[in-house]
Amino acid sequence: MTAIYGLLDFPALIRMWSVSRLDFYAAAVALVGVLLLGILQGMLAALASLLLLLFNASRPHVAFLGRVPGTRSYSDMARHPENEPLTGIIAFRPEASVTYVNADTVLNAVLRRLRVSDPASVRLAVCDLSASPYLDLAGSRMLHELHGELAARGIPLRIVGARGRVRDLLRADGLEGKIGSLDRVSTLDSLIAGTVPEPSGA
Repeated sequence: MTAIYGLLDFPALIRMWSVSRLDFYAAAVALVGVLLLGILQGMLAALASLLLLLFNASRPHVAFLGRVPGTRSYSDMARHPENEPLTGIIAFRPEASVTYVNADTVLNAVLRRLRVSDPASVRLAVCDLSASPYLDLAGSRMLHELHGELAARGIPLRIVGARGRVRDLLRADGLEGKIGSLDRVSTLDSLIAGTVPEPSGA
């Protein structure tokens, strides 16, 4: 303990505890593993901390959006219950990259919200990908599945805020032909204010 005392950054650990408990737990698991089991066995503890981070990545927060009062901006209704609900519209924002580890979680969250919202009253669903810097093929497949679920109820799906590489992948996977144009300029507010365009293909 005396030999490694100088290697420990206690202020950093204290800051982790106050800012992000998940980061603190991951660091603590790795540290305790190395101290109790030695360097080689402690690597297993470090692996456990990585699994903890992976578990967290598999359960991203999905924000359902409402209008910030008096503005044309939108934010998470769960964090800001004073936001104005969007009548007849489900707007959601996955707050992580959408990949094979969490695509089903995002889909299930949206379908649960749809059931709670009374599907007959919903005329539009909007996926805001502005907080998702990366999306893999599993994420694209999830959007295809979501489109199918919504189309069966007569609800169009639109996507806004997607970054360039995400748009490229979605186009290559054929999603643009189902939901309409994937561009840089459409926003949630423009979709609400304007006429929802028809998809360009089947």
